[in-house]
Amino acid sequence: MEECSDWALKKMSEYDYFHILDLNYYEVANALKHKVFGKFTVKDSAEAFSKAFELMNLFDIHGFSETVNDALSLALELNVTVYDAAFMSLACKLDMRFLTLDVKLAKNLEGTKLHDILEYPKS
Repeated sequence: MEECSDWALKKMSEYDYFHILDLNYYEVANALKHKVFGKFTVKDSAEAFSKAFELMNLFDIHGFSETVNDALSLALELNVTVYDAAFMSLACKLDMRFLTLDVKLAKNLEGTKLHDILEYPKS
């Protein structure tokens, strides 16, 4: 979601530390794979992943196993993907904000118990 890059950079400057799930590595790699068929070359994607990998390694990385049980329950309760629920579960477990570029997810969670922990680009 390149249109949200400014928002993401702003959020990264507002917080001193981030917690992520190990799933982020897959997410970034998959997004870059799809860019190869768009604007990026294979070399561009490899360089971008290397930079993203360095950045993600500055964060506290949590395993999916830390959230899987709560994530499944949350996914069923809120009718969201287990993937999305895992990140929300981690935020709840750590009593922290959940930053997402997924505006559709955030809007779907309006009125739920988790909407208040979300931060997302508001247009």
